[in-house]
Amino acid sequence: MTAPALYSTVASDRTSMCLVRRLPAPPEQVWAAWTRNELLKLWFGPALSGEPGPDSRFVLEGRGQHGDTIICEVLAWKPPHHMEITWRYTGEHDSKVELNLAPTDDGQTDLTLEHHQLTTPADPVDYAAGWHMYSDSLHAHLTGRPPLVDSDARYSELLPEYTRVARS
Repeated sequence: MTAPALYSTVASDRTSMCLVRRLPAPPEQVWAAWTRNELLKLWFGPALSGEPGPDSRFVLEGRGQHGDTIICEVLAWKPPHHMEITWRYTGEHDSKVELNLAPTDDGQTDLTLEHHQLTTPADPVDYAAGWHMYSDSLHAHLTGRPPLVDSDARYSELLPEYTRVARS
């Protein structure tokens, strides 16, 4: 079996991770996928309450069998290129997610997602694999394909690769 291409890196101090990936749509379309509940639910999971927007608070439900909730508060909102949110995953401390969308010359978007302030029990390696899995689902959505049918299986495929790289 060929190892999957990896899009995320974990900081040496293991308190943050960064995902960089080219997406096949302009920033405005990628921004809409992140900020409009009717699109967000197609690739990430449903918003249980609220909606992403300036100074807003919203609650997401993650994909997969865990279905854990994520409480988010918007800290910075600069459509369609930059958003920062607090991120409180079930059973974890607050962390921060920073999303940057840069247009490319060929009409696509370079996504940079940085997840900071990860402290125990949060594991940046888990987040690296998780954000990779979600970016796969977002990529599928942006190309008109259905999202991952089994996100847990994709995550389970990615986690050993990210663990191996983080240890090397």
